[in-house]
Amino acid sequence: MYRILAVDDDPVCRKICSKTFAAEGFQVILAQAVEEALKSCAQSKPDLILLDVNLPDGSGIELCRRIKADEKLRHIPILLMTGEAIAVENCMEGLEAGAEDYIRKPFMPKELISRAKAILKLSTKPGS
Repeated sequence: MYRILAVDDDPVCRKICSKTFAAEGFQVILAQAVEEALKSCAQSKPDLILLDVNLPDGSGIELCRRIKADEKLRHIPILLMTGEAIAVENCMEGLEAGAEDYIRKPFMPKELISRAKAILKLSTKPGS
């Protein structure tokens, strides 16, 4: 069973992520801020992080950089989520920070699952 950490300050988005992934058999961990997300990463060791770009206590892109700079966490793939209209430069910044992909909000749950499964297929699940 894969563990997904969904980091978003919007309770509706967290609920959608939780229900969508739980229905597919994933274990879902929720966080709503940068520091909470870092703590959850260290404790739960997720297989994938869904990460909102704008968080109340910092930037999701900066959090992505911090995770990818941490030797114990850098293997975790990150799917950035944003509700903003993003330019190519913004996508490039997130990808250069180490994210595997971007998805725009609002998203269709089926698209979110498809992107997550594609990322997980390309990554090696620790312990497998």
